Amino acid sequence: MSSPISLKNLEFFVKIIDCGGLSEAAAQLNVSPSAVSKNLAAMENILGTTLIKRTTRSITLTDAGQYLFNRANKLLKEFDDTLNATSCYYEYPQGELRITCSIAFGYSRLVNLIDKYREQCPDVDLYIDLNDDFVNLNETDFDIALRIASSPPQNYALRKLAPIRWAYCASSDYLAKKGIPMKRIDLAGHDCLIYPGLTPTIKITDEHNRQYPLKIRAPIQANSSLVLLKSVLENQGIAWLPTYLIGDYIQKEELTPLLLDGNITYETHALYALYFPSKYSNPKIRSFIDFLVSELQPVPIWDNWIPK
Repeated sequence: MSSPISLKNLEFFVKIIDCGGLSEAAAQLNVSPSAVSKNLAAMENILGTTLIKRTTRSITLTDAGQYLFNRANKLLKEFDDTLNATSCYYEYPQGELRITCSIAFGYSRLVNLIDKYREQCPDVDLYIDLNDDFVNLNETDFDIALRIASSPPQNYALRKLAPIRWAYCASSDYLAKKGIPMKRIDLAGHDCLIYPGLTPTIKITDEHNRQYPLKIRAPIQANSSLVLLKSVLENQGIAWLPTYLIGDYIQKEELTPLLLDGNITYETHALYALYFPSKYSNPKIRSFIDFLVSELQPVPIWDNWIPK
């Protein structure tokens, strides 16, 4: 054979059979159909035999493919059992825990949470990757992905950790100078700090019941909530920001949340912990997710200022 076949190759192959097709397997693995097709072609090239006969509507295992499927299923299960038994050899959390998380949440909240977690589990070493791209756990070696999404991510085991709320806010100095808006349409008379594609578009309705986007002045636009937060603190205008970023500043009265049209916060997203089901029995993974649940529920600390 020109190169070895990895367990990941076998996992892709087994998933094709379990799902009944390459596209279906790709959806379950969160990879492109071409990646699954290339993986199968590489395996067949290395083994020098056809494993799957494909038509436009179905797939059929060859004799060689059936033999490999039976053995691969058993091998993958034994491999998972061996890893889980090894990782759980000691009943307390230890070893390296690899976590990927969005930049703004990781910078503003994850560090403090980790400090508190390590007081309980000092033998766990944390590797943190801050990345706003949606990291595919099937293609990386991370144990847990913390992700903020408007709906539960598909094809992963997950725990919902906390609601993610948003609020319009400004500094007291800015509001003293420009006035306090009472309605969202009042933002047309203010300097608005915009995150393109994330800050909601405000719609107005004319006398003919037609809707138009409200025209606002946007002196600063940035694709970073951290940049907008800094700009709000520097009295540059009004921004729509997640409460996990602004909660501490609101409690210290450095920022003021705006009550617009009777709403002070808007719940649009949630924080999820994504992981592999087969790894959840690992004490370091289970303990960290359970810790986050206990810390962030029923109300995360950054939302303590919100009126009940």
